[in-house]
Parts: sequence; C-alpha cells; structure tokens
Amino acid sequence: MPLIRPRLTEFHGLSVSQASVDFAIPFLDEDLPLYVDPFLLWKSPSLQDQSLHGAMLAAFNRLGALSKQGTGEQAVRMVQQMSECEEVGLGGATSKNGRRIGAPVAQQIVDLFKTIPLYSAGFTHFEEIQLFVDGISKDRVSDIACNLLKSFLIDYTIEQCDKLKIPRTKTRLTSVYNHQSHQLDAIDDIELPIDPASGSPILRQGLVDLVAPFH
Repeated sequence: MPLIRPRLTEFHGLSVSQASVDFAIPFLDEDLPLYVDPFLLWKSPSLQDQSLHGAMLAAFNRLGALSKQGTGEQAVRMVQQMSECEEVGLGGATSKNGRRIGAPVAQQIVDLFKTIPLYSAGFTHFEEIQLFVDGISKDRVSDIACNLLKSFLIDYTIEQCDKLKIPRTKTRLTSVYNHQSHQLDAIDDIELPIDPASGSPILRQGLVDLVAPFH
C-alpha cells in the first residue's frame, strides 16, 4: 500500500517521531507550512545561531556593496537565484516546484540599499524587506535565508542523516553561497538524502529557526 503524504523517515522505514528530533521532518511530495525566521537566529542565546545570523547578514549586505560598485545586475541575479530554495521543502506551496521572483522585484530589493537612507550602510534585520517590496513575504525571506546558510545546512543534514541512518546519495547542489568569493556556487558529487521521486537533494533545518504555521 502506498504511503499517504510520506515523510522522508517513513519512506526509509524509520520509526522516528517529530518530537524526538530537532529538525522538521520533510514530506516528500509537498512543502511543510513552516519558514525560517532570521530574527530567531539573532535572538537565540546560542553563539552558533548568532554567528550564523551575522554571516547571513554580511552576505546579504554584500548585495548592496555590489550595487554601489556598479555591478547591480549581478546582485539582482543573485537575489533571483536565492529567492527559492527547493531543497529545504519549507513554505506554502502544495508542491516542491517553487518559482523564483522576477528581475523587477529583485531589482526593488537591491534598490533598497540606495533609496532608503537607513539601509545605505546595510541591514541589521534583512527580513524588513517585506515592508517595502510587494510580493516579498516570510516564505521568500525564509528561502533567501536558507540559501545564504546552505553550507551550514549541508553539514547539519549530513550529521542528522548519519545519526538516524538515513541513506545519502551522490547528488548536485546549486546556489550554495560562498562566503569567501561572495558567489553562488554549485557542488558536485555531494552525498545527501534525495527525494526518491525526483532525485532532488533534501536539506534539513533545525527547529530553533522555524515558526509555524503560516497565517
């Protein structure tokens, strides 16, 4: 009998309750109605969470620096790429196939560094872009945050898979932010859990950074 709304752990025959793990167990055929809240990273007493928030914020503010250096088109392309993070499976979509924002909306985000004096030196809480740009809501902020933190999510996912004996398969991951080159890179031949239907990689996010449900 096929599983109804199967979760990753159930597909692999693992009897694991949500209460027993510190990450959101993903569905295989739809998004979880959760999102990553950058503010919780900033507010967390954990030094690791605070460091992740600082790294994420520095990466986002780099977009403003690119715009001021005359490479605004590059910043716009990066915002577009970061506006969807299918690997984490979070959001309000009823399927895993989300859509990235268009160039005009991405341009509005990049322009905030120029048009709002308060942000000329950078954001302290980049989730505030929701207040100024139509079409940007908490699920978009969540996707951008996940893409900026993807290198950490890779390590966290591998750690949890090894702990729970969840199989990992060689796959390809895109839009991984490189905090040294300030580029979005692709990583080949990385071993991660995959969606058995699509073959797409799956990343996990700790519950400390999640808020649910969507309103």
